[in-house]
Amino acid sequence: MRRIARYIAIIPALALIAAALAACSSPAQPAAVPTVAPAVAPTTAPPPTIAPPPTAVPAMPTTAPAPTIAPAAPTTAPPAATASAGLVFTLGEDTVARYKVEETLARQGFVVATGETSDVSGRIVFDADGGIIAEESAIAMQAATLVTDSDRRDRYVRNRTLQTAQYPEIVFRPTSADGLPTPLTDAQGTIDFTISGDLTIIDQTRPITWNASADFGAEITGLATTEFTFEDFAMDKPSVAIVLSVEDTIRLEIEFIGSLTQSAARGSAGDAYAYANTLGDADAPVTITEFSDFQ
Repeated sequence: MRRIARYIAIIPALALIAAALAACSSPAQPAAVPTVAPAVAPTTAPPPTIAPPPTAVPAMPTTAPAPTIAPAAPTTAPPAATASAGLVFTLGEDTVARYKVEETLARQGFVVATGETSDVSGRIVFDADGGIIAEESAIAMQAATLVTDSDRRDRYVRNRTLQTAQYPEIVFRPTSADGLPTPLTDAQGTIDFTISGDLTIIDQTRPITWNASADFGAEITGLATTEFTFEDFAMDKPSVAIVLSVEDTIRLEIEFIGSLTQSAARGSAGDAYAYANTLGDADAPVTITEFSDFQ
């Protein structure tokens, strides 16, 4: 009975020890939880420091509108481009150049020798004020292709008068026009005007004025005429057995057809390229030989 009483007395002591051990082990677990919480908090705190880039991203939209405004500028630019670039009159394929000289032949009597060619190209560039940009304008006619009703006459004109083997072109470079409306896009109906510039035949260049009349519509058609003498350009007047006499005056005509378009801005690569191609050589500088009245 005494032994049983001792065991009963020990049980409360064991219970106290067990409770103490449980108390020691349970506080250790909550302590681990707080240590994890602070560790997570610092790792989440850095993202706020990365927040500035988001503020830079909104800045991008503020730059994005600029590109959207840039297209709007071109829509307003055409008027400005028109003002700075002006207009270009380009000759069409159906343009014909001709010369007329009065002759007296041994068997036929008085005749008007007429030589024609459709091998004509060129353009006249106008600035915003209606003035002609001389360095970008020229009209070319190929002299070797001028044909009359006489092969003998044609050979003489090519070999002696125009010397086409050495001087294949006759060049007209317009410098000014008088009588055209400004802006030229306002032109309607039939308009008479004059156009002046430098005419080069063989190696002689002289100032000359054309009298012109043009009908303005979807296309522009008309006739320009001028007169000069053989002596003005140091040309050899035809002299063969069957030709009794040749008048001194030569009448030169261009029966033209063409179109009026807006030009690129002056000095732009596109305009320079287009002009060079009109002359037939995109890389070479513009010369009289490349762009002329007759060839």
